[in-house]
Amino acid sequence: MPVEKSLLIECPACGIENLLADIVPGVPAICNQCREALLGPNLVESHTGHSCDICSMAFVLKKETGFSVGESECQCGSKDFSPLELDLFVSDLQSTIEAQDSDDDDGDDFDWCRPGPDVTSEGDYNNVFDDDPGFSK
Repeated sequence: MPVEKSLLIECPACGIENLLADIVPGVPAICNQCREALLGPNLVESHTGHSCDICSMAFVLKKETGFSVGESECQCGSKDFSPLELDLFVSDLQSTIEAQDSDDDDGDDFDWCRPGPDVTSEGDYNNVFDDDPGFSK
């Protein structure tokens, strides 16, 4: 099943609506508000999915959200929607993400937030503060 080009999804954690313009397989969808993952295996239990017949935009909304085929309108103006099989939609995106994660060779000790130690510049950097003429010991 091809991945739709745009996605409107209600966050399972905080409930805010997220509009993702371009869904790219292999890139996880993250909530703009709470930073939780938007697409997970338990999404099928709490959400329903619809796809616009004209522009293929996907709508993944909580089951209690009022969405009526024929009355609700897409951003393109269409009122024609088809059911979206959430289990296939999520599994397609998750399998791509898992495949990319397994290809990473960074190891468990890799930290994306902090650069590795640079032994050559560390001494010079500390010497700048140690040799401060305005500081008296």
